[in-house]
Amino acid sequence: MTAPPIRDADVSVPTLPREESPQEPHKSRPWLRWVGASIVSSGCLAGLYWALPEFSLLPEVDTAPVRIVGSATPSSLLSASGYVVPQRQASVASKGTGRLEYLAVSVGSRVKTGDIIARVQQDDVQAVQRQVHARLDVAKAALTNAQAELRDAQLTYARTKALLPNQFVSQAEFDTASTRLRRTEASVRSSSAAITAAEADVQTADVMLENTLIRAPFEGTVIKKFAEIGEVVAPMASSASSRGAVVLIADMASLAVEAEISESSFSQIAQGQSADITLDALQGKHYPAMVEQIVPTADRSKGTVLAKVRFVERDDRVLPEMSAKVSFLPVARPSDSTTPRLFVPSSALVQKNGRPILYVLENGTAREVAVEEVSRSGRDSEVRGTLTASSQVILAPPPSLQTGMKIRPRISQREEYQP
Repeated sequence: MTAPPIRDADVSVPTLPREESPQEPHKSRPWLRWVGASIVSSGCLAGLYWALPEFSLLPEVDTAPVRIVGSATPSSLLSASGYVVPQRQASVASKGTGRLEYLAVSVGSRVKTGDIIARVQQDDVQAVQRQVHARLDVAKAALTNAQAELRDAQLTYARTKALLPNQFVSQAEFDTASTRLRRTEASVRSSSAAITAAEADVQTADVMLENTLIRAPFEGTVIKKFAEIGEVVAPMASSASSRGAVVLIADMASLAVEAEISESSFSQIAQGQSADITLDALQGKHYPAMVEQIVPTADRSKGTVLAKVRFVERDDRVLPEMSAKVSFLPVARPSDSTTPRLFVPSSALVQKNGRPILYVLENGTAREVAVEEVSRSGRDSEVRGTLTASSQVILAPPPSLQTGMKIRPRISQREEYQP
């Protein structure tokens, strides 16, 4: 074999072999991993701190449902929607026309019967009152003068009458004395009548002055205000620049729900029937109620009959014009052979002020319910009270438990008991 020919090397440009720089070994930093893990753990703990409220600090209690035996829980027979309306309300206006110079109430103010709500300008009425009082004084002075004249006329008449038989006075003098007596008597009667008229004028002025004061007709709450200080108020609001009513007062004790019932369901309700009211503004809160009145007329355009449902129990959160839903409960019939019986665990009953009570869990708070223990069998007790099948009674309530206290049920609930 022949070797390949050796070519001449190009030495015009000298070249040197390049040596690659050795790579530095990667230095591991384990402390960075510990710092990152600490930051992540702190974030998780902070999130748990803010996400978990004081719920975990609330006391835990055991609960059990109320059992109804003998009859099913009465379901609602009929439901209807309506609004909360005060059955006693009044738009309070002034009896006289004038400029409003004093206003003592605002929306939400509570007033009692006879309290002064506002006052109309009184300058002109006070001037009239002073004038009629002066007339009364003049009439009284005229009566005093007339009475003095009457006494003098009576004495003159008596003397002339005594002297006439002996002809010591003439018949003309006697007639003059008699005429004067009758004239003074008439003057006294006229002065007395003038006093009566002046007293009537004074009474009229007093009434006019009283009419400038706007008083509360009954005890209630101001729910609307129509006029402000400086505006002209009039009984009938005769002009566009005058106000008719000053405020609107409502008696909160007369609140009721006015619900419209369709004519096809009208026969299913009756006056005095029990009902249950729920308000859209207070979800989950039930108010016992009763049908107070069924308006004896129908609305032909809607085909409905208006029913007024009165609250049996109510709190200050119920306000006029709130939208409400009414569930009418079926009327108990005499033919029903079984009366519902309520059973609760005996451990739920405690004594307070010498009477049995139990606590019900509602929306995370405890509520005290007074009951009557009918009988006890084993670990269950039959009670009577305002309980429903959805009520959750608190078992073995601690002595520190009070109405309104926030609590939470145990996660591990007890087994449902059988009465």
